[in-house]
Amino acid sequence: MSSDFEKLKNTNLELKEIINNSWDGIAIIDFKSTFIYINDALVPMLGYSKKELLEKSFVDLLHEEYKLPLLQLLKDNASNSYDTDIDVVCSRKDNESIYLKLTISLMLNKKYFVLNAKDITKQISDHQILNNYIISCHTDKYGFMTEVSDAYCKLSGYSKSELLGRTHAVVQHKDTPKELFKNLWNTITQGKEWSGKIKNITKNDEIFWIDIKIKPIYNKYGDITGYTALMFDITHELELNEKVIAQDSKLNIMTETIRTVSHEWRQPLNTISILAQKLSLEMNNENDSTTILRKITENVKMLSNTIEEFKSLIEFEGEKEVILLNNLIETLIKPYKRVAVFEVVCDKELSIETYQDRLVTVFNNIIKNSIESMQRNMIKKNKKIIINVKKINNFIELSIHDSAGGIKEKYLSKIFEPYFSTKGQKQGVGLGLYIAKNIVEMHLKGTITVNSIVNNTIVKIKLPTKS
Repeated sequence: MSSDFEKLKNTNLELKEIINNSWDGIAIIDFKSTFIYINDALVPMLGYSKKELLEKSFVDLLHEEYKLPLLQLLKDNASNSYDTDIDVVCSRKDNESIYLKLTISLMLNKKYFVLNAKDITKQISDHQILNNYIISCHTDKYGFMTEVSDAYCKLSGYSKSELLGRTHAVVQHKDTPKELFKNLWNTITQGKEWSGKIKNITKNDEIFWIDIKIKPIYNKYGDITGYTALMFDITHELELNEKVIAQDSKLNIMTETIRTVSHEWRQPLNTISILAQKLSLEMNNENDSTTILRKITENVKMLSNTIEEFKSLIEFEGEKEVILLNNLIETLIKPYKRVAVFEVVCDKELSIETYQDRLVTVFNNIIKNSIESMQRNMIKKNKKIIINVKKINNFIELSIHDSAGGIKEKYLSKIFEPYFSTKGQKQGVGLGLYIAKNIVEMHLKGTITVNSIVNNTIVKIKLPTKS
């Protein structure tokens, strides 16, 4: 008899050891969820010591919305005697939330329950991230939506209740060819994956495009039970492509126009220039007429140069190269150091792949503008130009900051217009910044802005590091 008692005692000790070493949190609770026993694994899950937990009820740790459902579940289990699963959220001792999957079993004595707890916080967090940011949808085998992510609801403008039980036709744009959906349905019902781009419309009648992949879901017998779809919003990408196409079309029209103007103007300008020089040579003495003729020649030359500048702007054909920006800037400012003080802030290893000739043209136009402004405003002290270059995400930002007197606010909105200039006629025709802006946008695919703050002008150029 004593031998049987020892065996039972040893068995209980072994069982207790197994329960304590379990990865799952295990507890024994009564009908009010008061803790009777707690294994070692439940302690770190909840953050309380065993002693602290034994003075509490499990329901005290639950978030408010889970308390009544758990107590009702214990009550129902008392009569049904079957294992039940429930997901709950608890507050740890440190006030952090923990998600638990509980399996509740009624013990043979029908006085207590065995509670098995698994920490599913990471899975819930991952699911929430996917739900918030991944555009996805599940349908049954007939194409009716059974599950949609919050990201899909946000994109389409519909709530989950408005989408569930309906097909994708709810967002289908009328312009989408019927043949596309026929091909889609035939493909996935044959157990194959389908992918493509589809034009849709939101609840608010706004167009959006998705790149979608749909694949079948199978049960363990190999039968198709539904379909899952993963989508990517490509609306902005397609809009950008349309803008690029429009810009290319505009550029082609400009190119043809400039070629025609160049061809039509070249001969008359050459004729005027030759005649003016001939008349000037025939007049031996310096008088008003020869001065006028010299001005005619100068203006003809200026017009000819303007045409060449426009031609070079739109007919540019070059190859990109990797440029160390610090080296390039130091080389470019060298000729200007005799008239201004330069401060360059640029990582010596910072590089960009771009058209060097185009970048040089832009830089020179801006620096010349700064120096001419210093001379025009008679700046004699603190003739300083600060050049700051830094990498921000996928862009290089080049900032040129001068102390040349600034630009009046009323002129800022016009600064990039062709033939607009705050200089006198002797100092230019107002094409420098216009050409710089077009080079930055058309060839370098970047942006350029000008701001003026207390007698200082700041030009910022943002260039993409990738094409």
